Formats: sequence, C-alpha cells, structure tokens
Amino acid sequence: MSNGRINIMGPNTGNLYQLYDQPPLVNKSTPYRNAMNGNWETTKLSNAFFSAENVQIIQNAIKAGVYSRSNSQYVIGNQDEDTLKIIMRSTFLQYSSNQPINITSQIESLNSLVIGYAVPQILSEAEGYIKYKKDVSTLAVPHARPKSTYHSNTLFFKGFF
Repeated sequence: MSNGRINIMGPNTGNLYQLYDQPPLVNKSTPYRNAMNGNWETTKLSNAFFSAENVQIIQNAIKAGVYSRSNSQYVIGNQDEDTLKIIMRSTFLQYSSNQPINITSQIESLNSLVIGYAVPQILSEAEGYIKYKKDVSTLAVPHARPKSTYHSNTLFFKGFF
C-alpha cells in the first residue's frame, strides 16, 4: 500500500533519468599506511592489520555477520573504508598487545573486535532505514470510531411532528 508522502519502497527509477553521466567508481581497498603516525611506531603487526587484504577480510566478515544475524534478510555491500579504518585504528590503539610473535592470532583477535563492534551497529542502522522507508511511504490509518458499550440497543431519531 503506497499512500505516503513519497514512495521509496519500490525500485529506484532515479538512475533512468540522470542529468549527467557518472563514471563507475572503483571501490578498491587501499592500504592505510599512516595509521600510526604521531602515536606509535609502525610494526609488522600494524602493517599487516591495516593492509588492504585485511580490510577486505573484515569487509567480507561484516557482510556475512549482518546476513546471518538478520536471519538472511539483509544483504549489504562494502562499507565506507574511511569509517572502517577509523574503527580499526581505534581498536588497534585500545586492544593491540604489540608483541612481535603470533602476529596472525593478534590480527584475528583484533579483527573479531572490529567485527563485533561493526555488525550490531550496521544491523541496527539497516533496520532503522527499512522502518524509515516504510514510514515515509505509508500514512497512518486513523482508528475506527468508538462504539458505546453502555447501550446495547440502537437509537433512532424520531421527528417532533
């Protein structure tokens, strides 16, 4: 039912009538080389954690986590890499043990912390967006008029004459 202000529940027709051509953007994962500038020294752990391959691993895990936690309802794309790298940097600065051994296990634990933070956040935002689309596309239906429970019979108007 589409009785709202605008209908955004249907397919996107904005792409059919674009004013300008837009070249396709390549959302390619780039390494985050200067993640530790100003705070700590760059190490093997930081280089491996902020590498493009690890960012893609986290992106895939976030997509799988949202898909599984939403009971196969939401299929999302890659998230904004700048935001993801901010979350990764914050997690690295708070929780990394910075040991020169067992780098793989340290990266796995840091990745699980990043994914554990990002998946519930993205899932709640996706649910909020779906509810927003529904609210904008439909109007609230008023309640039916109340019925009197005091009188069980139906009253009729009898004229004065």
